[in-house]
Amino acid sequence: MELKRLWDTLVYFNVFPIPSCFLKLFNSKNMPSLMINITLIADDNSNLAQETIDSLQKKNTPLRIITSSPNTAFSSPLTEIIVMDLDKDILLSSLFERVNEVIFFPQNGIDKLRELMNNNLQIGEMILFDFTIANDNLRTIWGAVDDVVMGGVSSSNLILRDNKAIFTGIVSTNNNGGFVSVRSKNFIPEWDLSPYQGIRLKVKGDGKRYKFISRCEGKWDGISYCYSFDTIDNQWITVDIPFDDLIPVFRAKTLKDAPKFDSSKVYSLQLMLSKFEYDGGYNPHFEAGGFSLEIENIKVYGKLSSNSHIVISHKNETV
Repeated sequence: MELKRLWDTLVYFNVFPIPSCFLKLFNSKNMPSLMINITLIADDNSNLAQETIDSLQKKNTPLRIITSSPNTAFSSPLTEIIVMDLDKDILLSSLFERVNEVIFFPQNGIDKLRELMNNNLQIGEMILFDFTIANDNLRTIWGAVDDVVMGGVSSSNLILRDNKAIFTGIVSTNNNGGFVSVRSKNFIPEWDLSPYQGIRLKVKGDGKRYKFISRCEGKWDGISYCYSFDTIDNQWITVDIPFDDLIPVFRAKTLKDAPKFDSSKVYSLQLMLSKFEYDGGYNPHFEAGGFSLEIENIKVYGKLSSNSHIVISHKNETV
């Protein structure tokens, strides 16, 4: 049974060496687009909107277009089209995932979209993952990496329900184990988060200490950059993790000579519960058994220049 779980984990994260041509084919079917630094456009089907979209596409700008009348001419690997009526449809905060610029063209429903943005984003923030809406993309991106990879028997999962993700399961110290985690697949291409200062988590925990982990290389078992944080039982908290505070670690041992975290090359994100802290130390709030960490969203914060929110009128004026 544990061998099957180990095999499933390694296959899910594409750990086995695969020729590049097959890897691209595999990723195209199983890994959704995770474009970063997207420009969100509220399209009103005017000539000015069409010209703006065409210009941005020629510059290879990642786009997310909200439109009531999709135009097949917009089709592009760097363009995501969402068909909806801003005035009538329910707007979700996931519209702003990985968006760093918004362009509004005058139309009904714009006030709703701007209100949604203002309610979910502070100045200098960008949403990386919004777990308030369950979707197949999130299930395809995130998977469990538990101590079964080291011979242990712990088991975890990321459950999407009730407007949140729940990192939960059973952690056991049997067979010299003692950790559970959920990790994203590698982002292709890697993310450039260098305009920001750190990661921001909105979580509700169980009083235990967890780790946030990221990587700036694509290796499965390479250097990881870690930050431990404590939770308050059954209380929502915001955890700010400055990139400069991430500790270079290899298998729970700190690396004094490793380079600092490179936020311009972010390959993956991970959340972990472990009995191990660093360099042979133990997590002071660890308990074997059940656990639960609820996550509403993962953001970056502290952009040096504020995000652009632009309204373009049909007189070619920008507000």
